[in-house]
Formats: sequence, C-alpha cells, structure tokens
Amino acid sequence: MTFHRPSDSIFTRHYREEVEMVFSAIDCVLNGEPAIYCSSELTTGFRLYKALRKHHLKTASELKKTMRKPWYKKNIFDANKHSAIKFARSVQSMSPVGTLIITPAPFNAPKWTQPEYLRFWKTLIRTRVKAVWFNKNWEFSNGCTFELVAALDAGVATRDHRGATLGRKQAIQCLESAIAKLGSKGFDTAKLRKNLKRLKVAPKKRISL
Repeated sequence: MTFHRPSDSIFTRHYREEVEMVFSAIDCVLNGEPAIYCSSELTTGFRLYKALRKHHLKTASELKKTMRKPWYKKNIFDANKHSAIKFARSVQSMSPVGTLIITPAPFNAPKWTQPEYLRFWKTLIRTRVKAVWFNKNWEFSNGCTFELVAALDAGVATRDHRGATLGRKQAIQCLESAIAKLGSKGFDTAKLRKNLKRLKVAPKKRISL
C-alpha cells in the first residue's frame, strides 16, 4: 500500500478565493442542510476582562506583554476555545439527533485579519445557518455581539445558552449592561458600543457590517 505524504507546495491566494474554498468544504458536510451556529467568546470577552482586572491592566496587548504570549494563549484563547467547544457539544445534546452544529473555535486561517474572520462568519450565518446560539456572557465579546447583529439582521433565529429565545430588546438590555460595567472599570468599549448602535437601528435601516 502506498501512503502519500503532504506536499510542500506553496499556494498564493486572495482572501476571496480562500473564503470560497472553505465554504466549498463546509458545503461538503452540510449537503444543503442548514446548521446551528454556536457563538462564543474567543479573542475578547468576559474571561479577558477578568484577567485584565486581576492584573490591573486595560488592554489585551498589555496583558500579552506583561504575562507573555504563552500564558495568554493558554489562559485566554485556549481556555475560550475549550469553553466554545464544550458549549457546542451542549447545544448538540439539546438538539434533535442529526442536527448539524458549527463552532468557529477550531478554525484557523493564517494571516486573516479579525475583520476578515468576522466577514466570513457573517456570510456563513446569513447563508448556511438556521439558528445561532450564544454562550453565557456573550454580551462582553466583540465577536459575539457582531454575530448577534448579523443573525438578527438576516432573520436567523437567536437563542441563549439555555435555548431560550434571545430577542433584540433583551439583547440590547444585556449589551447596555455589559458596556456600563466595563466602562465603569475604564475598559475600552468602542466596538461593543458600535455593535449596540447596529443592534438598535437594524430593524429600520441596515448598516453595513
């Protein structure tokens, strides 16, 4: 039997080409069936702000510099990733047998910027998802709040970590509370406030995400 080793070929692609390639792979799994998307904090969120408060810092870059990148990766990103995967499994256990579940946590696209990741997930939610479930403390995450706006704007069902409907009015209240809490501690809430604005105007006028 012959075993083929991965080649060392070097490929150069534009972002759009990479997106189309990833979607084609996802479509191989979905096979035309819409999935449930599980939104959870990864690069920002409650865990990050808790660590910042503990070490008397204000930004992720300061935390990385103070605690070093290996510590940051283990205690923030990897911890968030583990929590996101666990959340996706819990959603699967609460869903009918055969329901397709998507969690963004394991996905890695080298050299993609954060806006490019968000644009990709936004497109996925709008085109291949029937519902988005949000993990606990979603309101502290820039990415989760962005995905909530994208889902509501697209008319996709939104639910909290328990499976209860998460409507626009409730989402606004949760996000306003999170912004107030973080703002009182001196944290930068610009992106959360931007998503709050999008959330408030979405029913009347769409804002480009």
